[in-house]
Amino acid sequence: MRYKEYGRTGKQVSSIGFGGMRFPGEDSSEKCAALLVKAYESGINYFDTAPGYGRSEDVFGLAFKTMLKSRAERPFYVSSKSFGDTPAALRRDLEKSLQRMGLDSLDFFHSWCIKEYDEYIHRRDNGVFREMERMKEEGLIKHICVSTHMDGSGIARMLADYPSFEGVLLGYSAMNFAYREEGVAAAAARKMGVVVMNPLGGGIIPGNPDRFAFLKTSEDESVVEAALRFLLNDGRISLPLVGISNEAQLAEALSAIDGFTQIPDSKVSSMRKELSTSFNSLCTNCGYCKGCPMDVPITKLMDAYNHYVLAGKQDSALLNRLRWHWDITPESAEFELCSYCGRCEELCTQKLPIPERIREISRIAKRARSGN
Repeated sequence: MRYKEYGRTGKQVSSIGFGGMRFPGEDSSEKCAALLVKAYESGINYFDTAPGYGRSEDVFGLAFKTMLKSRAERPFYVSSKSFGDTPAALRRDLEKSLQRMGLDSLDFFHSWCIKEYDEYIHRRDNGVFREMERMKEEGLIKHICVSTHMDGSGIARMLADYPSFEGVLLGYSAMNFAYREEGVAAAAARKMGVVVMNPLGGGIIPGNPDRFAFLKTSEDESVVEAALRFLLNDGRISLPLVGISNEAQLAEALSAIDGFTQIPDSKVSSMRKELSTSFNSLCTNCGYCKGCPMDVPITKLMDAYNHYVLAGKQDSALLNRLRWHWDITPESAEFELCSYCGRCEELCTQKLPIPERIREISRIAKRARSGN
């Protein structure tokens, strides 16, 4: 395992982190905890969870009963988060997280899921970050961090306004790196820790290995390994979080580390050119557009639209994805529900033109119905 300093904290973190948001629902908590322990024994020492990840914090707590016995000799670091927009709500979340995990403190505590700059201002003015400072003084947290879905310029603006953040968690991958590039650069300039979530583009990269094959630097490299190594190669990034559900995924993530060598600058430049022109507009299916007042299944339609784009905008690719993956046929009512109010676009963490894409999908369904 390779290790790297997290910003200026002095903590040496593993090259990948264990993301605790994808534990299989059918597996027992004991089996999930055993996977976490195995990751620790394999050298991973950064473990990320959140109170909104189902039973994740409980699973972490179960694993830590074993891991704490050797923590003095082999340190590990725990990250969690809170949506709290008031000091009281923030403190309640932290106390519950500590209780569930059986810990006295968290190493990295994030103000979670800031999607807009105004949302950051709201939390700042409500005293959320002052409360995090008090928590740090009390020894309940070690480092004040923020998790965000803003674009790069919004992230840079936020970091300039509150320079006490020690780390930032953001969505960044070979698929959509250009969208948050400015934010990563701003964090690196401040010598902050940078943790990447969604490093495989919400499953789009491993789901389209041929389309992303240009990321590979050798024939025996998997596209998952290549996508992770694209991030490992970036010196500004502390680590990517990998949502690990089973031992095979753990093995592949570890293989990406073990086989990593520095990628030549010329190869990185060609990768970035291909990526910035082809993939930055794909939906990562983060789900923040859910809850449409007209009940439009937005995430399903956008997933199909991704396949449409990846197939060179062939109608059949979109229609087949809708039919066979989502059970939506051209005759389905879903295509007539949208009022084009724009609420989904406002909520979109990537600011994608969702209503425009729904119109295009509806036109394709209409052509299929008419046989044209």
